Amino acid sequence: MTDAPLVSVIMPVYNAEEYLKESVGSVLGQTYPGIELICFNDASTDGSLSLLRTFAETDSRVRIIDSAVNVRQGGGRNRALMEARGCFVMFLDADDALAPDAVRMCVEAASGDRADMVVFDYMRNSPSAGRREPVCQLGEDAAALRGDALRRRLIGRTTPVWSAMYDKLLITDNNLFFPEHVFYEDNAVALAIQLSASNPVKINAPLYVYRFDNASVTRSVNNYRFFDRLSSAVTLLGNLHRLGLYSPFADEIDFLFLNQYYVHTIFGCIYRFDRVPMTRLRYVRSTVGRYVAHHRRNPFYRSQSFGMKVKIESHARFPRAIKMLSLLKRRVIG
Repeated sequence: MTDAPLVSVIMPVYNAEEYLKESVGSVLGQTYPGIELICFNDASTDGSLSLLRTFAETDSRVRIIDSAVNVRQGGGRNRALMEARGCFVMFLDADDALAPDAVRMCVEAASGDRADMVVFDYMRNSPSAGRREPVCQLGEDAAALRGDALRRRLIGRTTPVWSAMYDKLLITDNNLFFPEHVFYEDNAVALAIQLSASNPVKINAPLYVYRFDNASVTRSVNNYRFFDRLSSAVTLLGNLHRLGLYSPFADEIDFLFLNQYYVHTIFGCIYRFDRVPMTRLRYVRSTVGRYVAHHRRNPFYRSQSFGMKVKIESHARFPRAIKMLSLLKRRVIG
């Protein structure tokens, strides 16, 4: 291939042999031709690398970066970003897929609006249940929003890093590379990348197929990698301050941080572990004030229903009692 592609699709691969036919096939079957697919083989121990090489032998748009060391998803994306030739990048997980018109629709939207980011909807895919459900996380009305109105929607509803096509410079010029060797790496940079866009647009189309029923640390139990979310939340806050993106949206961002660092972690301590990890829970309670002073005064926190605030505070203060009641309820219902 002599002409540089306009869009680079980046896909980290770790032991994903059973999914690659669908994921790689969804990229090679795109209706827009000016693409490349960069597959980062993250020290897979199954037949993933062999299968990727087969794809590359038959289609020059497939490029492989083979790593002998496992650097996890963040590291794989970073290496691929440095190799990407496209002006735009899209991210694809190896067990997911793109809709056939995904790249074409994003390129057309970017060209028509001179956008440096195009956000889209996705399809929640549960093959074991034979179910696919469209998810419009930002709301259909977001397609009519521009500038800070769309940015506020992005903060309030948070979309995955793979739910958009980005001008590559938003990442590389702003030094918004992914944390490596950790989980929840998206949380550290996704919103910062999205808020960095000078002209973001949103289109109403489910262009990404997200597989929901396979194993994932975000849905596993008794996995202490769950607490990687804490460092990712802190890194995100630092990125937003560094890029001058915090001040215009301080209350919204503080509330987002509270949810990622404090609320979701407290609930996770109770419901994701057989025994409440009290040391981690106490750490979260004692450190949240370092980042959001007087968090109960945050207008978005205060605007929550009385019942929700009672739920949060009771879970934070009486986690073992809440856990016991939850187990008792489960036994009675079960």
